[in-house]
Amino acid sequence: MSMWAKQSLRLFRHELKRGELTIIAFAIILAVATVFSLSGFSERIESALVTKSNSFIAADRILQSSKPVSDEKLQQANSFQLEQAQQLLFSSMVFAGDEMLLGSVKAVSNNYPLIGELIIEKDNQSLINPTLAPGNIWVAPALLTKMGVKVGDSIELGAAIFTISGVILDEPDASFSVFTRGPRVLINITDVEKTKVIQPGSRLTYRYLFAGDNEQLDSYHEWLKPNLTDSERWRDIKSQQSPLANALNRAEKYLSLASMLGIILAAVAVSVASRRYGQRHKPMVAVFKAMGANTRYITKLYFLHWSSLAAVSIVIGLLIGYGLQQIGMSFMTEYLPDESTSLSLHPFIVATVTGVICATAFAVAPMRDLIATNALSVIRGFKQQSSGHAVISNIPAFIAIFALLYLFSNDWFLSVGLIVAGLIVIGVIMLLASVLVNLGRKVGSQAGQGFHLAMANLKRRGKQNNVQLVSFTISVMLLLLMLVVRNDLINEWQQQLPDDVPNQFMININKQQLEPVATFLETQKLAASDLYPIVRGRLVAINDEKIAKETSKEETDKSDQGRQGVGRELSLTWLNNLPKNNTLVSGQWFDENDDKQQVSIESQVAERLDIKLGDELSFNIGSKKFTVPVTSIREVDWQSMQPNFYMIFSPDVLEDFPSTYIASVHVPKENKQELQRFMSQYPTISLIDVDAMINQLKSVIEQVSLAVEFILALVLIAGSLVLFAQVQASMEERERELAILRTLGAKGRLLTSATVLEFVLLGLIAGFLGAVAMEVGVYVIQSKVFEMEVSWHYQYWILGMVCGAVFVGLLGLIACWRLLKLSSLTLIKRTL
Repeated sequence: MSMWAKQSLRLFRHELKRGELTIIAFAIILAVATVFSLSGFSERIESALVTKSNSFIAADRILQSSKPVSDEKLQQANSFQLEQAQQLLFSSMVFAGDEMLLGSVKAVSNNYPLIGELIIEKDNQSLINPTLAPGNIWVAPALLTKMGVKVGDSIELGAAIFTISGVILDEPDASFSVFTRGPRVLINITDVEKTKVIQPGSRLTYRYLFAGDNEQLDSYHEWLKPNLTDSERWRDIKSQQSPLANALNRAEKYLSLASMLGIILAAVAVSVASRRYGQRHKPMVAVFKAMGANTRYITKLYFLHWSSLAAVSIVIGLLIGYGLQQIGMSFMTEYLPDESTSLSLHPFIVATVTGVICATAFAVAPMRDLIATNALSVIRGFKQQSSGHAVISNIPAFIAIFALLYLFSNDWFLSVGLIVAGLIVIGVIMLLASVLVNLGRKVGSQAGQGFHLAMANLKRRGKQNNVQLVSFTISVMLLLLMLVVRNDLINEWQQQLPDDVPNQFMININKQQLEPVATFLETQKLAASDLYPIVRGRLVAINDEKIAKETSKEETDKSDQGRQGVGRELSLTWLNNLPKNNTLVSGQWFDENDDKQQVSIESQVAERLDIKLGDELSFNIGSKKFTVPVTSIREVDWQSMQPNFYMIFSPDVLEDFPSTYIASVHVPKENKQELQRFMSQYPTISLIDVDAMINQLKSVIEQVSLAVEFILALVLIAGSLVLFAQVQASMEERERELAILRTLGAKGRLLTSATVLEFVLLGLIAGFLGAVAMEVGVYVIQSKVFEMEVSWHYQYWILGMVCGAVFVGLLGLIACWRLLKLSSLTLIKRTL
């Protein structure tokens, strides 16, 4: 082994024994452990949430189309070893003697469902995922009541006769649309041809269900993507336009946001510790060079020294991260589905790469300055970098943080946004810090000696304190942000699903049934929405410009070059008052004294169709056509579990059309039997149960809340290490100052009070600036990321200042306590 390698390893062992590498090792270990545990924990929680939620689409992925897909695509799925099932959805009349009813037909293959439970009542038994034999039909309970038939009877569907062999108790991928056309009817997909209901122009939805490992599904999607036609859509549970899909997407954002905060803090800790490492080793490099060592020798020595430190720290970080991740998962066991979610290689890779990035990018500037140390520096002193050079030296650190953010989030926009916002925050913090320190010094000149000395120290170490303030402020800001995410944002999210959230939708209520329905709801004291009238109609023109004919929701007839439309019939309603969960964006709501016919449009539809205030919209209802102006645009809370509408008309437009009514109701368990008895008296009224979805939504929120609590603990550890590393970075200079002050006769009590006050003031200023920065961050997160109503969190301002002052003050006292107790002679000897 060469001489430089032996010296490097000897130096490494020596500093490990003395504890000189503790801070930098802890920083790298924390960065790796934080990334590993957060990445693994978030991955497994998200995977568990999605796995549990996939039962709502009966598969992991769905390929949906208005036409049959090619055999090649299905055969290719077999080559990726994916499980498959098929569905065909359409509406058709069902006949039983003289009775007839429009049914919502789902033709399924034998292996349906791939995920979830289809529960069928047959022979007084509840069967889970039974096979539907050809010639048999399973029906919703409402169909039996409405048509007066029972299990064992025969019913006609098209040209075929089927035997009712079971009743559908629970359907995993049941439609939660409150505008479903009729009771569900299940038949075997091989029976479709003999019904002869499929004719040219029929509105059909083909669904191809797939299940398998994420890697297999992603590989198949990569092959499938360039081969998709205009009518085909590949989707999963998170791409669904439903409250559950929105909840899963928001859960992913919460976990990602919380995890990235921890990563930033860990990276800052490594950066601070790396700079201290470089400053502390400069005397040693100067001695090496004075003894004849050249730059190449020093470079190899410290490269091996730093690499050894990084390698050991990364390995320990991986072990600790794995343990933390397992501990976190053990607390979540009761909230996860029965299927265990294994840990992939992704957290190992991300954590290892994070350790390498932190150990190299943050060490570039300190190592370069360390190796460039002149042998005469021991005599002349070790000068700090100029501000211009410092800015350039920080570029690798910002690139590293960006790389870490992108590696973890896989989102260019979010990563760039955080970096830019961070630079702006740092600039503002340094400006405000200088102003506050200068103001504090003026106040300090009028105060006691301890306070005056503390403020003088703050002013004398202005540049160094600004750097410390930036680190302190970022730490406080991120910690407060995590607290707000945990205590406020998730609570606000949870409040969107209160205990009395509607779990049943009553639809197809006619005018004669309005009074008995209202009386029943009042008698049972059930929380219900208003009764909304419904008329089915189609948007056919905008400003006399015809809408392009759309053969399906996904496909437009290219031969008809018209303006883009909605692509289907809409459920239209009319109201006098603006619904509670709607907010006017522009325009004015209907004036009861104005006899002008008007329509209000939902904001997202208005943006997609490029509709503005004053535009004229033409509709067809049956054989009648009418045109009305847009007088207002609304934002709609689609998460409210209330009936919501794209178009709301003034009453004089639609009230003469035949209509049915709809209402959402919260029905406690103890009232469900009474509701069923009432519904049996009115068989034409349909009931849609969304309890399963609501329970899953609440489960998602609860699991994310617990996950964020675990992440908060890691962020607190990371924040503490950043603060401690920054305090340690100024120890050498403080040691020299204490030696001088002791020599000049300063008493220990004065020095202790001045030191504590200096750190308390730093913490107080950092707490205030961190609280302000947190408020700005929360505003952006609420308004842009989670699309929530903006709220302020002033209570955290006081918490930030108090905790900043106390925590930084205690850390400073603990770090300096040993120095404060040393005698003047000892301090002088240590500084020589």
